[in-house]
Amino acid sequence: MNNIKAMRFNLAGLALGISMVGFGGCQHAPVDSQNPETYAEKKLTPAPMVSAADEVTPTMVAVDEIKYQATEPGKMTREFKSNVRGLRGLRGLRGLRGTCQQVKDDFALRLLVPKYTGKTLDAQPTLYWWVSQSLSDADLTFILNKVPDADDFEFSDPVIEKTLNMSVAAGIQALPLSQVQSDFRLEKGVEYQWNLLITCDPDSPSLDIKATGTIMRVAPTAQLSAAIEENTEEERLAFLYAQHGIWYNALDTLSAKIQNAQNQQSRKARADLLEQVGLPEVAANDKRQLEL
Repeated sequence: MNNIKAMRFNLAGLALGISMVGFGGCQHAPVDSQNPETYAEKKLTPAPMVSAADEVTPTMVAVDEIKYQATEPGKMTREFKSNVRGLRGLRGLRGLRGTCQQVKDDFALRLLVPKYTGKTLDAQPTLYWWVSQSLSDADLTFILNKVPDADDFEFSDPVIEKTLNMSVAAGIQALPLSQVQSDFRLEKGVEYQWNLLITCDPDSPSLDIKATGTIMRVAPTAQLSAAIEENTEEERLAFLYAQHGIWYNALDTLSAKIQNAQNQQSRKARADLLEQVGLPEVAANDKRQLEL
C-alpha cells in the first residue's frame, strides 16, 4: 500500500537526542498547517496502550463521508514546536546555521497525525508530514523511540535516529519507514513516538524546530477484516480504516489515490480527515486544489 513516490534521503547518523524544552515565544498546542501537494523525490522513511480488541464499534457512514473514530483518547501525544517567530532577531546569532538559515519567520513543520496515538496495520508504514515552505538541501533528523511504560520516566535510547537530507517543495511529504531503515519493523501493541526536527544550533537544543507524534501497530479486528473482504475498492478501504480508527492506513490510502490519479473524492476525504484531527491549515491545501 506504500506506493507513494518516495523522497530521496541521504542518511547520516546523528548522535544527540532532542530537547523537549519549550521554544520561547512559540505555541506548542496544535496550531496547524497548509499548502500545495508535493512529494519529495527519493534521495535515499504517550497515551495508554489500547489493543485492537478494545476498539470502539464503528458507526457506518455514507461512502462520500469519511469519519475518523479513534479509541479511548488518553493523553494527548501530538506536539508542534515549529512556528519560528522566536527566530526573529536571531539571524545574526553565532551558531544559527544549516537549514534554519533558510526558514522564514512564519515557517511551520507538522506531522500528519491525530492528537492521540494513531494506529497502523503495517510493520513498515508510510508516515506523512507537511512543511509550509520549500527547503533546499535541508537536513532533518528523524527519531523513533518506544514510549516508556507508565512507571518509567525517561525514554530509552532511540530505536532509529538518522539525518535525512532532502530538497522539498512546500506541502505534504511522504516518508516511508522502510526507506529510513529497511530492516526495521514496528512491533504489534507497542507505542512509538516519532519526531522530525531541524537543528538550528547544536549547542542550543531549545532552538530546534520540532514536531512529534505517536503510532501503534495493531492487528485488524474480525469486524474490520470481514469489512475489507467485502469491499475491494481501494477508495472504500480508506473509509473503512478511518471508521475503525486505523489512522495511518486511511491517510496513506487516500494520499496514494491522490498522487496516482489526482482523485478529487479522495482529496476531499483527506481534507475532511485532516480537519477532524485538528489540522485545518494542512487541509486547506486540499480544499484549494478542489477549487482549481
